[in-house]
Amino acid sequence: MKIKTVLWFILVPLFAFLKAQDKPGIIQSGEYYYGQAVSHDVREAGDQALEELTGQIAVKVSNSFERKITESSRGLEENVKAILHTHSAATLRNVKTIKTPKPDGQIEVFCYLSKQEAAQIFEERKALIAEMYATARENEAQGNAGQALKLYYFSMLLLHSLPDQQVIYKNTNFTTAIPQEINRLIAAIQLSPAKDVLSKDKKERTITLKMEKNGQPLSTLDFTFWDGSNQVLVKGRDGLATFQLFAASTAFDELKLNIKYAYYEARKEFNVIDELWAVVEKPEFSAAKTIALNKTTQPTGPVAVNPQKSQIPAYQLQLNFEKEIPVQQQIFESTRQFLDLIQTSDAAKIRQAYAQDPFLRDKLLSYQSFNQPALQDQDIKAEVRPVSGGYELRKIGLLHRYPSLNTQSTEYLVLDFDPQGKLMDVNTSITEALYNQFVKDSEFGQDWQRRLTIIKFIEKYRTAYLTRDIEMVNLMFAEDALILIGRKIERKKLPENTINYQKFDKEPEYEYLKLSKMEYIARQNTIFKAQKDIFLNFSSFDIVKKNNENSVFGVEMRQSYTSTSYADEGYLFLLIDFSGRDPLIYVRAWQPNEWDEEAKVKTANFRMYK
Repeated sequence: MKIKTVLWFILVPLFAFLKAQDKPGIIQSGEYYYGQAVSHDVREAGDQALEELTGQIAVKVSNSFERKITESSRGLEENVKAILHTHSAATLRNVKTIKTPKPDGQIEVFCYLSKQEAAQIFEERKALIAEMYATARENEAQGNAGQALKLYYFSMLLLHSLPDQQVIYKNTNFTTAIPQEINRLIAAIQLSPAKDVLSKDKKERTITLKMEKNGQPLSTLDFTFWDGSNQVLVKGRDGLATFQLFAASTAFDELKLNIKYAYYEARKEFNVIDELWAVVEKPEFSAAKTIALNKTTQPTGPVAVNPQKSQIPAYQLQLNFEKEIPVQQQIFESTRQFLDLIQTSDAAKIRQAYAQDPFLRDKLLSYQSFNQPALQDQDIKAEVRPVSGGYELRKIGLLHRYPSLNTQSTEYLVLDFDPQGKLMDVNTSITEALYNQFVKDSEFGQDWQRRLTIIKFIEKYRTAYLTRDIEMVNLMFAEDALILIGRKIERKKLPENTINYQKFDKEPEYEYLKLSKMEYIARQNTIFKAQKDIFLNFSSFDIVKKNNENSVFGVEMRQSYTSTSYADEGYLFLLIDFSGRDPLIYVRAWQPNEWDEEAKVKTANFRMYK
């Protein structure tokens, strides 16, 4: 009797399942969402059938989305369908189809999805929210407040793509946790005036604010403010944010600004955020700050380091040398010459000064032209230390301006000198917080020189974009191994069977990485030629030592890119070998718009055979 009962419980669901697999059974069961269409093209019929299926789901969940969707002429159901399309990758994996040829040569496509499986469509979105939220918290802990706020806000938009009134995943209620984190972080940010300088002709005013949280400088934070005619984006770095005012705005007695959290211009960094932006409600937070300014600001500035050249704006230069360096005076003079040229913004003088060094001449001309640099502070203090091949000066603060982006960015330069103290290269630096973290990380493995080489490569890489040096970018993405020698990068034939790539789970095949590099370089070359302004930054940057090879390091970093009419974000991976006389970059993998941690190429993917 027990055996018959067991068989009954097994066979009844099985019979029901078999019955439901034909079209009438599926429709009559009431346990499936379905859609059907007929066309001469099977793909067109499939798309139309899937659209009908999605419409059924939209009707079912529309009421749950009512308070999460922005008002529009399309109506609630159409907006819900638009949201469901952002889940299409998950949906398509579960949908089953029945294809039936018709006598007239057309194809009928019937697609169906069980209502139980449909509930799982939203689970991947919850996992993405949790991942983005965790990354935001990591960035906040590192002082990267700008990236943290952006990711918190984007994860909140993702909340609105789910029908749940309370989104709970792995014991965290994200519906309440995310807005609490945004409000808490904004409230914890402390801003205070550091410098306020008015030019002698009173046409330009430069205001620098300290930006801190719990008394510690923030590595990054972005602001917007109205300068009298435009909304301007200001990118703060290393505890300082500089605001440049012109004409009538120089008379402001207070600076009204907003801490940036919404990042409309960065929405295309994540396809799903771009698709959701116009559909879901976008929450607002109180992020306005008012900074009282000195009403009696007078034209100020320290004594000029080069007073006989009256056309050069005044500044003071103080260099601190880490060790006894025999060419201190030469380094000082080379630095002063460079700063004078930056201050005058005279291309003809740059050509004349570096006529014997075409590499540096062309780089500085491009840097000046595309970034419009100006000294952030007329009181310049910088550190000079010996490095392989010469000396390094770190760091000189400048303000970059990108008019078509309405963006001002606080930046710092690294100057490299040869053993005789002659300037040989100039690059934008990573943040001070990252630099100090890498110094600390090197103490355990006693590998600072290797880490410094990686840092300088990444700084050179970013500067190649800011100077639009497509040859340098192309070289850095070449298929052959690369050798870093001084300021240059050279190709070297990669020995056969040296590197083995092992694919895990969602990660791409190696051929995809090679092809995507070719496509990326071609597109980038077009963008370099067409865009008025380009800005590139790194929101994450990790140096990972390979466990089985003490001389091999992986660099894993997320790159965000903005230009006058285009923006994207991608994941860059480098594999560098330090076992020879010169470091070799064996692998460069670029994955545009990649966010999924499981899909990223990492150090663990590669095996070395030397």
